[in-house]
Amino acid sequence: MCGLRTCFLCLVVASCILFGVSHSINESVCVLSNAPQQCGAFCLAALHPLYDQYSKSRQQESSQEAMVKIIAAQAEQKELLNVLAANITSTASSLKSTLQSMPCTLLPVHRIGSRFYIIVYKEKSMIDAAKTCREKGGHLAAFRNEDEFEAVTRFVNKHTYFWLGFHRNSTGVFVTATGNERPFIKWESGEPKKGGDQNCVVLFKSRMLNWKCCTAVSFICELEAD
Repeated sequence: MCGLRTCFLCLVVASCILFGVSHSINESVCVLSNAPQQCGAFCLAALHPLYDQYSKSRQQESSQEAMVKIIAAQAEQKELLNVLAANITSTASSLKSTLQSMPCTLLPVHRIGSRFYIIVYKEKSMIDAAKTCREKGGHLAAFRNEDEFEAVTRFVNKHTYFWLGFHRNSTGVFVTATGNERPFIKWESGEPKKGGDQNCVVLFKSRMLNWKCCTAVSFICELEAD
């Protein structure tokens, strides 16, 4: 750009000088006594489009540089968000593993009436969960009435599934581990499902559903206080 401007300036000055020279072949004296002043206005007028073009080019370059910076900043923010999301996912996974590996004795124990209820956030099949409760001197929770049911559901995570101490016997009736055929059960709408192998009961969002006994979920143990 600078080379073009220099060449053009030289051409303009040369033109000014040529027009100021006598047209007679015998004359060799330039009539321009002060070329810069006499040609100044003409030169500036001739160079003005070049300055305009140069200014526009600089503005375009500035706009392009600003756009490049914006794109780079957006890419950096996206990368930062990806790293943050990965860290959150990793932390959540680590926390879940920690909760699942905690010994039952470190988990919440609540006394309601004459019973203790242990909320176990470690996923097991219904058979393994029942075994764990027996090892603690109790069994999977089976509520005797709505008061017990409502009291226990206040302590549990509403978005977690928990095994309870009910199962379907050979006659198709849901009973407790001790064989009680009239336990308190608060079914979800559309439950229990008939047929299939969904013969055990889980608690979820303060309602009960019948599920496959081999599914691994959290569970609630029940122990007599007296």
